[in-house]
Amino acid sequence: MSCIGGCNGNRAVLAVFLSLFCGSAALASSSSDKFRAIVKDYVDSDLRTHPIDATSRGFHDGDARLNNVSADAHRAEAARLHQASDALKAIDPSALPPMERDDREVLLAAIDGDLLEEESVQLWRHDPERYVGLVSTAIYALIERDFAPLDQRMKSLVARERALPALLKDAEANLVDMPPEFIDIGLEDLEGTINFIGKDVPAAFANVDDQAERTQLVSATVAAVDALEVFKSLLESDRPDAHGSFRLGPERFQRLLASDMITVPATTVLAAGRAQLLRDQSAFDAVAKLIDPEHPDAALASIEQDHPDGPGLVSMARGQLAALRDFIVSHRIVTLPSDALPVVTETPVFMRASIFGALDAPGSLETHATKAYFYITPPDPQESVADQNKVLAYFNRSMLQNLAVHEALPGHFVQFLVAASHPEWSLVRKNASSYTATEGWAHYTEQMMLDAGLGDAAPPLRLAQLQDALLRDCRLIASVSMHTEGMSLSDATAMMQKDCHQPADVAAKEARRGTDDPGYFSYALGKLEILKLRHDVEQRDGKDFSLGHFHDQFLAAGLVPIAIIRREIMGADGPVL
Repeated sequence: MSCIGGCNGNRAVLAVFLSLFCGSAALASSSSDKFRAIVKDYVDSDLRTHPIDATSRGFHDGDARLNNVSADAHRAEAARLHQASDALKAIDPSALPPMERDDREVLLAAIDGDLLEEESVQLWRHDPERYVGLVSTAIYALIERDFAPLDQRMKSLVARERALPALLKDAEANLVDMPPEFIDIGLEDLEGTINFIGKDVPAAFANVDDQAERTQLVSATVAAVDALEVFKSLLESDRPDAHGSFRLGPERFQRLLASDMITVPATTVLAAGRAQLLRDQSAFDAVAKLIDPEHPDAALASIEQDHPDGPGLVSMARGQLAALRDFIVSHRIVTLPSDALPVVTETPVFMRASIFGALDAPGSLETHATKAYFYITPPDPQESVADQNKVLAYFNRSMLQNLAVHEALPGHFVQFLVAASHPEWSLVRKNASSYTATEGWAHYTEQMMLDAGLGDAAPPLRLAQLQDALLRDCRLIASVSMHTEGMSLSDATAMMQKDCHQPADVAAKEARRGTDDPGYFSYALGKLEILKLRHDVEQRDGKDFSLGHFHDQFLAAGLVPIAIIRREIMGADGPVL
């Protein structure tokens, strides 16, 4: 290469470029350090402020404490959230690398969702179930996993039980304008919590040798149960005159969507849900005719006859999990980080009022007790034989497999396995819990597995999958309609039963759940977002598209909002629906 008079000029340009690059790199490094420090401070303060949640997440410094739920504490929590939000907004996103830029948006949206609750929705002022849930979680989290010796966990539990009456006093002082639906849910779960603490807690620590410590447990447990009984009486006395409204209204509902980075209008979400309902109804009717051409209305009842007895529920689910794992591996559905399976067991009594089946996985910070549990709720032996058989019919073989797909493989349990296999994830990714990403993925896998050939997509399996799909469609419609358009609880219940083929008792509970869990639109909405993203990736990749690779990419992003996963897979933002 000839260099007559030009090389010095090139060196000057290169020097300027290197100077700019180094300055930019230093700025990025400085901004990244500042961002990571803000995130760490936020997570640390969150764990200190919410010791009950911290125990569940695997951080055990506060195992002997309960959350401060006083009105002053809630004001302090709002201030803490504002401080973190302001600090994050002061960071120039353009100075961050792409992943941290995304993390910043994820955390800002999540904080705004928390502020929506603290300052506007304020369920802590209207929903007794929030306190019942805190109590049951505070106690159960110390029993379910052996992260520390039994006697050590018992000491923490005694301390929490002794603090429980004060928490309930604060709850009593906070609660005003309670909707009757919230009181009904609280009373139902409270009954289970009282039985759990009064009966199961002493049994859980029966093997502790120190008699003096066990005597303290008995005393603290009696006091805790007494305080819960007083709280129950207060709720029962308030129920006849309860008049509060559960409705969020359009503005707050839109802000709830935004907290999961969903920016489309609620009306668009509702339209998408109604369109999906029509598609699933049409598919359901077609499959029902395959099962019983003469009497398609009887198809669902016919598959419900194939069910285990009560004791057989758990053993059937165990067998299904092993078969699901083999199918996932042989069909390259997703890369499994290990061949582990969750422990299948009956749902704890205090959780049975609102749970038919669920995965209970260790928290993201847990390093000692790492077992995950797949809960299944058996029939109540106190109920009539006819009512018990109704529950067993609901747990028919096809429905139970669909539940196992959702909760375990490749649903929530695989999400847990993937998270555990990514120790390099940022604090934001480790602690992210997007409702649409979490439940949307699990719901999406129900249809995807049958489409991939699970069980040859036999009509009974497809009918059970579609029944659950219709339930999630109706959840979305009920949530948006009840909270933004004035749909009544009775109309939502009728819709669940008539349009979505849910049994009467299930329909009533599902509609009622939407009053204090409006975010349960996330199952259907998340599934629709994932299907849209998969379609767009297929269009981009053409013949090179791989379903397994797409699933690996999706899960490797963590439980962040699907808008972020879309950005990181596609390389740009795009429509989520």
